[in-house]
Amino acid sequence: MGRGSDKHGPRQDDALEKELEGRLRGNHPTRADEALDAEPPADDDPDAERPQRPPPPED
Repeated sequence: MGRGSDKHGPRQDDALEKELEGRLRGNHPTRADEALDAEPPADDDPDAERPQRPPPPED
């Protein structure tokens, strides 16, 4: 696996990766400012429907 960084040495890259691993795998927001997180839908919001793809043209 490549280091992915030329700014730090391999040891510091590994330390940073371990530090971030819990945040990336955790089941919680990772933003420092809660106002930037998306709000969950309200109880009375209608469900969004996915648009249907048109059928492929027949040859």
